[in-house]
Amino acid sequence: MKNLLLLVFFATSCFAIAQKDEQKVLLTINNQPVYADEFKRVFSKNLNLLQDDQKDVEEYMDLFVDYKLKVLEAEEQGFDTLPSFMGEYNIYKKQLADKYMKDSEITENLLKEAYSRKTEEVNASHILIKLSASATDTLKAYQKAMKARKEILSGKSFQEVAQAYSEDPSVKQNNGDLGWFSVFSMVYPFESAAYKTKKGGISMPARSQFGYHIVKVNDRRKAEGTVKVAHIMIENKKGNSDAKTQIFEVKEKLDSGNGFSEMAKQYSDDKNTAINGGVINTFSRGKLNSKEFENVAFGLTEVNEISQPFKTEYGWHIVKLLEKNPIKSFEDEKVELSRRMKGDIRAQLIREDVLKDIKETYNVKEDEEALAYFTQNVSDDILSSRWDIADLKDIPQKNIIEIKGEGKSYEDFAKLMSNAQRQIGNVDSKESLIANWLEMFKENFLISYHKDHLEETNKEYAYIIEEYRNGLLLFELMEDNIWQAAKEDSIALKRYYDQHKKSFVKEKQYTLTMVSTDTKDMAKQVRKWMKDEVAKEEIEKNAKEMGHTILFKSGEFKENNEALPTKIKDRKGVSKVYENNGVFLVLDIKNIEKEGIKTYEEARGEVVSKYQQQLEKEWIENIRSKNNVTIHQEVLKSLEKEFE
Repeated sequence: MKNLLLLVFFATSCFAIAQKDEQKVLLTINNQPVYADEFKRVFSKNLNLLQDDQKDVEEYMDLFVDYKLKVLEAEEQGFDTLPSFMGEYNIYKKQLADKYMKDSEITENLLKEAYSRKTEEVNASHILIKLSASATDTLKAYQKAMKARKEILSGKSFQEVAQAYSEDPSVKQNNGDLGWFSVFSMVYPFESAAYKTKKGGISMPARSQFGYHIVKVNDRRKAEGTVKVAHIMIENKKGNSDAKTQIFEVKEKLDSGNGFSEMAKQYSDDKNTAINGGVINTFSRGKLNSKEFENVAFGLTEVNEISQPFKTEYGWHIVKLLEKNPIKSFEDEKVELSRRMKGDIRAQLIREDVLKDIKETYNVKEDEEALAYFTQNVSDDILSSRWDIADLKDIPQKNIIEIKGEGKSYEDFAKLMSNAQRQIGNVDSKESLIANWLEMFKENFLISYHKDHLEETNKEYAYIIEEYRNGLLLFELMEDNIWQAAKEDSIALKRYYDQHKKSFVKEKQYTLTMVSTDTKDMAKQVRKWMKDEVAKEEIEKNAKEMGHTILFKSGEFKENNEALPTKIKDRKGVSKVYENNGVFLVLDIKNIEKEGIKTYEEARGEVVSKYQQQLEKEWIENIRSKNNVTIHQEVLKSLEKEFE
C-alpha cells in the first residue's frame, strides 16, 4: 500500500454519518456543509502529533480547509474513478469489512476459551452413539446415550459399558480411551463436553456431526507447550540382544564429540527420521504413542541437551532437545488461535452470531413460499446431478429475500442449485438438500449485503474506510500535480537552485578515526601508539592488558556532531587529547571538507523537496481562489473554548 501520511491529518480524516441536522456546521465549501464533529474528531486524534503552532484550533483550521479542498480537487480531476484507485480501494474495503465482520463479542469469548483450554490437557474416554449430521429424528440415539450414562453412574465400569454401547470401531482395542488431548484436537462439541466435565465425571450426551458422545474425564494436567527433538533409536528386534549395548556405544561417541545428526544418519533404526538427522516434528504431550519417550523429551530443559539412553516399547533411544516452546501469552497466541478457529465449528458459531445481528439491524423480507415452490417443482434428478434448470416452469419473478429493495430472486436460487448439484455428497432427501441450499443462499445474501453497507451501521468502520479513501485520493493527486511534476521539470529545478543557492549550505565535515577511553593518561598512551602507527588490534590488546577499554569509531562527522569535541584544530593527522561528554578522545583526521555552498548535484534532493513545497503552496492558493469557503466563526469559537 502507498504511504498515505501526506500531512498529519490525512491519515485520520473521516466523515460524519450521524444525523446531519443534529450537528453544527463549521464551514461550507461551495455551499456544501462540513460539520464540527468531523473537525473535532480529527483534531482530537492528532493533538499529540501536531507541532506546537498547529495545536491552536484556529491555526489547525487552515490545514483542515486545505485538506478538504484537496479531496474535492481530487474528485474533480476524476482520481476517484481511475481503475487503479478503485481496485486498491475496493480490496482494502473488503479486507477491512471482513475484519469487522469477525470482530464481535462471541469471537473474543471463543478466543479466550480456546486459550484457556490450550493451557490445560485432558485425558478422557468416550462412548459414541452414531447419528448422521443431517438427521432430524435424534430421540432414539439420545435415549440410548442416556441409558449408557445411567449404567455407568449406577456402578458399572466405563470400559464394560463402552464395549456394550459404543459404536466407535476403535472401542474394541481401546475401551473408549482416547488418551491426552488439548484444544482443536477433537470436534468442538466433544472438546467442550470434556473441558466442562470435572475429573472423574461423566458428561451429559454431547451432539457432534458424528452422533452423541458420553465423555468420562480421567485426568487433567497443565499443558507444557511443545518440544522439537531429534532421536537415535536402536530397535529391539527379535534376536537383537545387543540393542542396549549398541545405544550406549553411540552415547560414548556422542560424549566424545561426534555430531548427533551424523550419528543418527549412521546408526538410527528409525529410517523415517534418520535421513534428517533424527529430527521429529514439533509435538505436544499425548501426540506420540510412547509415554516414556514424551517424559524424557519434555524432561530436557536446555536446547542441545542430550538424554541418557532409555528404553521404550520400540527400542532404545537417545534424545536431543532442539526447541522448547512454552505456551505464550493470550495476545501472542491470538493470531494462531484465530487461524485455527477458521477451520473449526467455532467459525460457524461466529457466522451465526453475525447473522443474528444482521437480522436485528435490518428489516429483512423473506418469501415464505420459496421452499415449497422448489421442493414441488425440482425433480429427483437433482440427487444424481442430472437436473436441468430448463425444466423449471413459471419461475416467480420476485425476490426470495431482500433488504430495502435489494435482494436475491427465485431465478438466482435456481442457478445456484444448477451449479451446486455437481458437488452433492451424501444427503437424506431432495427436500433436506434444497432446504439446506436455500438457507445457505439467504445467509450468504445477508452477509454480503451487510458487508457492502457496513459503513451505514458501523461508525468506526465508516471513519477508517473514508480516511483510507481520502488518503489514497490525496496521494494520487499530489503525485500527479506536485511530486512527479517537480521531479521531471529539470529546468525549473535548476532555476530554483540558482535563485536560492545561498540556502543550500554544506557544513564542515571531517573524515576521521576517533578513539575514546576512560582516563587522560590512557588517552595519551593511545595517542603515542597512533603516532607510531601501531595497528588497531594491537592498541586494543595493549589497552586491555593495562585494564582499560577503548573504543574505535571511524567515518564522516559534521562539525556540530555531539560526539566530537568543540574547537577541533583543522589539521590532518593525530590530534591532541580532548575531553568530551566525560570521556577522553584522540582523533586521527584523514580529510577536512570546508563549509560552503553545495553544488546543484549535491543539493538536488533538497532542491526537489523545497521546490515541491513552493509548487504546493502556489497550487493551494489557486485551489482556494476557485472555491468559496465560508467559516462559521461562532462555531469555531466554541471549538476553541472546548480545546482550551
